[in-house]
Amino acid sequence: MRRPHGPQVQHLPVITALLTFAFKYRAGIARKRRPYWRTLGTPTTLVLYRTADRWRYAVYFTEPAGITDGALADPVSSSEPSTAQAALLRTTEELTRRQLGVLWRESDRPDWWTGTVTGAGPRPTA
Repeated sequence: MRRPHGPQVQHLPVITALLTFAFKYRAGIARKRRPYWRTLGTPTTLVLYRTADRWRYAVYFTEPAGITDGALADPVSSSEPSTAQAALLRTTEELTRRQLGVLWRESDRPDWWTGTVTGAGPRPTA
């Protein structure tokens, strides 16, 4: 006797129950997901450097540790470092949704600046 292809009739309730469980489980995970800015730690150091075509940056975090980096859309690379520092501070504050105090110093490398976060406002509520 040949067996029919596909799930047998007696297995349909089991398959339906498994699919229902999987859907509810995924929906529960999505509901418990935290916004991205709640998973970022406290910024500790900002690194800003000039390339030929733009300003680039890296932001270092602690608790939990991490790094984010990228390029600033504005200002242009020929602008003053103080303008780029203000733009990076604004970008970091928008990313973390916290007000930051930063003390900038020039690095030993040309066209590099390092900012030490001296104060970070409270974490926003979810």
